[in-house]
Amino acid sequence: MAPKSSEGAKLVPIGIAWDGIGALHKSYFSEQEGVTALSVALAPYIQGSVQLKISFDQEERLGKIRIQLPPGSLISVVATSPAQLQQLAPITTALAVYRDHVANRFDLRVQGFHIGLDFFRGPVHCSIFPGGERPPDGRLVSPCVTINGEEQCGQPTPQGVVFQGDAEEKIARCLQD
Repeated sequence: MAPKSSEGAKLVPIGIAWDGIGALHKSYFSEQEGVTALSVALAPYIQGSVQLKISFDQEERLGKIRIQLPPGSLISVVATSPAQLQQLAPITTALAVYRDHVANRFDLRVQGFHIGLDFFRGPVHCSIFPGGERPPDGRLVSPCVTINGEEQCGQPTPQGVVFQGDAEEKIARCLQD
């Protein structure tokens, strides 16, 4: 769904992919006001279009809202050593605000959906999540990154997050554009 213009504001085109979401909840998540607000909030940090994947696993009773960021989509380069994960906070915050909008307007259970960012770079898939109390507000980015399904936690420093071994190289590959 491409958001409609919001009084001349720059917009990021957002496509929505569904997995395990019923028709009623699809209408909640694709409501124009929420999608447009997310699009406007992402515009200073993302160029090009993104995929918003919304899923619900019935067995685990777990909902997820993820932004899938293609190569070249980040405006600021965060692939440095140490990793500048906190620079992703405006994106995770925008996603948290979107989740809260849907929850407050339509269904409070959506507040329990996990949010995060997915980067697919060749054979490497990195997932980055906000940290803090549940449900996170997105202002703090976790120093733990899931790389190909395996969690790697780094040490936060004033310069960024320091990872050990090949984790730093894989995370840099995910974040580079």
